Amino acid sequence: MSLVEDKYIENVLTTEQLSRLIEIYNNAGDYKTEAMKKVTGSKNLKSTLEVLDESEHIDVNKIEVCHYYCHKTPYYPHTDYHYKEKENLVLPLQVTGGPNPYLIIFDQWYNNDGKTWTFKDNHKFKVNKSVKCRPFDFGEDIHELTDQEIPERLYDYLNHWPRKYWFGLTGTPYEFRPGNGIQFDSKKIHATSRMYCQEKLGLTIRYC
Repeated sequence: MSLVEDKYIENVLTTEQLSRLIEIYNNAGDYKTEAMKKVTGSKNLKSTLEVLDESEHIDVNKIEVCHYYCHKTPYYPHTDYHYKEKENLVLPLQVTGGPNPYLIIFDQWYNNDGKTWTFKDNHKFKVNKSVKCRPFDFGEDIHELTDQEIPERLYDYLNHWPRKYWFGLTGTPYEFRPGNGIQFDSKKIHATSRMYCQEKLGLTIRYC
């Protein structure tokens, strides 16, 4: 099976466009999961799409899902594939109180409905099903697993959890830099790096 190639796209959004999207987020209603605050497209979808349509790097006609998210702690490894949603475009909007974190896109992927691996923690999420284990514990259901520890260079970004939690994974860190975009296959496992900032705000687009 061929997957969408990872792309790090610079200057997807201008400073002015970022400001407008942040304003839309700040004026919207939200809901909270146990790990982050989210704003769905819903009543703000039209105004959000108007801004996104100004970017030559975004195809608004392919957007299946569009939502804002904000969190203060690193998010678990997860996938976002939901049959119609095949490709992710993550747009960093704002980083507050510290350096930019990174989004880790792993080489490993899961060819089924989205999951969030919560290690030893108990969580329930509104969309993705949580599973209390490591990705490695899914065995052959996770494609391209290795039989080795995560590389040291990659674990440097993920050392907020024990190294054994990331066993069998390899991947690439991409800077969560406002204005740029991170595009990748929705089946790919991805997670937030250790965060030295107070908070980060992003907009996730999922293409059909």
